Amino acid sequence: MTPSAPAVDILLASGVDPTDLNELMPHVDPARVRVRVASPLFRRFWAKGIVAVALPNGVFVDPQVMDRFRSGAEPERSARLIVHELMHIEQWRRLGLLRHVGQYLGDYLRARFRGDGHWNSYRSIRLEQEAREIAALVQPREPR
Repeated sequence: MTPSAPAVDILLASGVDPTDLNELMPHVDPARVRVRVASPLFRRFWAKGIVAVALPNGVFVDPQVMDRFRSGAEPERSARLIVHELMHIEQWRRLGLLRHVGQYLGDYLRARFRGDGHWNSYRSIRLEQEAREIAALVQPREPR
């Protein structure tokens, strides 16, 4: 069985009140989003340096990230990662599958065709920029 936890539990343990996210992510209920350890097969397809992936059905993380969540280490880092990934779920729901994938891949491929490397192309994806901006707004309080 794959270890998992509700996103709301990770947010609360990291000092983030999930209701603070309601206006930013009206289509996402962190209590209904599962954070799961990604299988080794799934992780083989991730680019080096990726520690989490959000899909419409949940967030998938590297086992070391889940260990960090469970241990309570680095609560601010954990909070920002979960908020970032929840924002991607918001984007999936706001845009729908085809528009989300089209915009994500389109931005990435345009940057690659301009001659940008992988990481600069990744950073230029508008959906990634939005998720980073929202995550940067997170100001964790004392973890619960």
